Amino acid sequence: MLEEIMDEQERVVLFLETMLDKSQSIENRDSAAIYLGHCDSDEGLKSLIECACNDHEDSTLLQACGSAIAEIWDRNKNFDIDVVLGQVSPPAKEKIHGWLNSK
Repeated sequence: MLEEIMDEQERVVLFLETMLDKSQSIENRDSAAIYLGHCDSDEGLKSLIECACNDHEDSTLLQACGSAIAEIWDRNKNFDIDVVLGQVSPPAKEKIHGWLNSK
């Protein structure tokens, strides 16, 4: 349905707003992070990394960010994943390693 009414940039903005909105349920925020992993947006990737570095975030969201970051890297390989691994929180790092080890 979103594809019919929004272009990719508009969807990225919606997903970013949802992921960062602490008044949203963790399920909605988690889903937004996962959907960002399907997009090739520099802004989306930057926000996923920033969120994944926040040790005060819910671990479920951190894991979703890690999975999304890994998915973007696996598809594009246009950034240094080792630098990202050195920055993100343990739950995100675990998901990134899990994705990479599954390949």
